[in-house]
Amino acid sequence: MAIILIMKNRGLLEKLIVAYAVFVIVILGLAVFLVYVSSRIGNVTADIYYLDQHKREITDNLVNELISLEETSKQYLLLQRESYKSLIGKREENITRAWEYLCLEGVCPNEEEMRAVRKGIQIWGGYLQRFYSELSGPFTDAQALEDVFRENSKDMDTMIKLARFVNSASLKALDRKIVFLKGLGDQIRVFTWWAVSIAATIGLIIPLLIYKSITDDLVTIRTGIKHIAQGDFSYKIPLYSKDELGLLAESFNSMSRRLKELDNMKSEFISIVSHELKTPLTSMREAANLLMEGVSGDLNEKQQRLIVIMGQGIERLIQMTSELLEMSKLESGMVPLKKEFIDMNAMVSDFISEVQHFAENNGILLNAVYLPEERKVYLDRNKILRVLTNLTHNAIKYSGSGSEVELRLDTSDGHITVEIKDNGKGIPQEDIPLIFEKFYQSKTTRGHSGIGLGLAISKSIVEAHGGKIYAKSCVGKGSVFSFTLPVHPRISAGRV
Repeated sequence: MAIILIMKNRGLLEKLIVAYAVFVIVILGLAVFLVYVSSRIGNVTADIYYLDQHKREITDNLVNELISLEETSKQYLLLQRESYKSLIGKREENITRAWEYLCLEGVCPNEEEMRAVRKGIQIWGGYLQRFYSELSGPFTDAQALEDVFRENSKDMDTMIKLARFVNSASLKALDRKIVFLKGLGDQIRVFTWWAVSIAATIGLIIPLLIYKSITDDLVTIRTGIKHIAQGDFSYKIPLYSKDELGLLAESFNSMSRRLKELDNMKSEFISIVSHELKTPLTSMREAANLLMEGVSGDLNEKQQRLIVIMGQGIERLIQMTSELLEMSKLESGMVPLKKEFIDMNAMVSDFISEVQHFAENNGILLNAVYLPEERKVYLDRNKILRVLTNLTHNAIKYSGSGSEVELRLDTSDGHITVEIKDNGKGIPQEDIPLIFEKFYQSKTTRGHSGIGLGLAISKSIVEAHGGKIYAKSCVGKGSVFSFTLPVHPRISAGRV
């Protein structure tokens, strides 16, 4: 969690440095552990070689020397040969050195071993004292010699037993240390695997965290750019990190605020100009009508043709200014929605009756597919009729004479879907995401009347009702424009 927080509050270079620092710390920790374990292994190995193994060899030799001394001393007492006496001296020296070594500090750390060694030295001292007194003269009595042999054997058996006890203890210590080394080796293997796994995991996870942090920020920025590209200049990119991407998001937000100000100024300007143009254009239209009616005198054919052309131009200008004014009101939320429950089948049937004449004049067969049962929707009738008019008129206008335009109603997932399908020129795929933008005209529709506000107005009306509008098209085969309306929306008199 701490690493994730660090990643969020750092720059890109700092994030990389933190990632490598964590990785290096893990590797150094592994190295320190291995050095520590290696020293432990060295110490235990030294103990095994210089202490336990040596002590085992000493005690083995001590047992052998004691057994040999017993046999040699018997032979000497019986035969009185000097060669046996020299052997006794060498074995005595070896045995004494062995007991002295076992008495050294640290050789027998166990108190029980130390007591056995002290007892062995004590018996050895008594044995030597008695043995040298026995050497002072030959034994003529066989029974006395047998008693000496018995006494010496008793001491020898005790010392051999004590030496073997120390030897057994050294073997046990050796076994314990070997087991310890094996366990330590297992621990090293397990720890090494864990350390390598952790290092590899960190080596993978940290870059992934950095990558995810960067891509999440990029997705957030991209979402903001899409909103700005779609004209939603009020959207603010919710990215508050202090890294380079955070600074980029802050720059985009500043740009969005400035674009919003400019868009408001543009909308206000269009609203004012449209409003100011509408009155004189209406007067000009009325004047043209009066001239056509002959109020100022009779007109010849050429004059009438010029006035008709002028009237058509005035009508187009009035339509354009009306659309501009309506779009401005829609954007500012000044158009109230007068909602009521309307049966979709009945409303579409009335609309088909109204637009049928326009379709026939253009040589278009207009068909409608209705819902199987009555379905009422809470909507503003006039506004939805405006959407149907825009979409249907476009379908008729861009379809060739003799083709068919179909208006279909469908319902699914709590929504009514209205589809207007034509068999016209179609729209290029690259234009479809843009056709609902203000003033945009596809390459296939340029040159026709209008300034590219009909679909933008339709989109605003549909979205104000809680629905969506979209299009599908194939060049040369026609287009399908669809919009949805919720069947059970929240009942309230809202504004567009």
